[in-house]
Amino acid sequence: LLKSSFFCLREDRCELPDKRVMPRYYVMDFPEWVNIVPVTLDKKVLLIRQYRHAAGEHMVEIPGGTTDPKPAADGAVDINDKGVTWGNEDILDAAKRELLEETGYESQNWRYLGYHFPNPALQSNRMHTFLALDCKKVAELNLDPFEEIEVMPVSIEECIEIFQQGKIQHSIVAASLAMALQDLETLNS
Repeated sequence: LLKSSFFCLREDRCELPDKRVMPRYYVMDFPEWVNIVPVTLDKKVLLIRQYRHAAGEHMVEIPGGTTDPKPAADGAVDINDKGVTWGNEDILDAAKRELLEETGYESQNWRYLGYHFPNPALQSNRMHTFLALDCKKVAELNLDPFEEIEVMPVSIEECIEIFQQGKIQHSIVAASLAMALQDLETLNS
């Protein structure tokens, strides 16, 4: 129904387990997404603050974004019966790129925490979460033309409090922080 370089909207015929058929079921295909929980050498978590237009608010988040949604080398985005196949970059490469762009920090110590689906009722993509340890500042921010990000280093204890007090309003960020909570608590002890 709609295809852009960032996502596709398709209409499926959905057969339920009990054989009922939903004739029009809408699905949004996105490239895979990544979130990073970055912890510096001095045990600060790098939170970020940025404006989210649909919510009309500034949100406290962690660095993250999409794998590179550029199409495959031949320029085509493959739309098939399973949705869209993107010419994605590796998820760890995407996480490293997003951390550097949004914070100016790098890490040589990465741990994959797993993935979750941001909205499996409507979206086909996964959100992959990484813990980046021993992060070091190596550059200035390198933001996309319409990004405005403030980096907010906080103690691990403060990060846990912000999360537990419900001050993270972005649900996929909250889910990624929940995946990292045990590691953060261990690092804080």
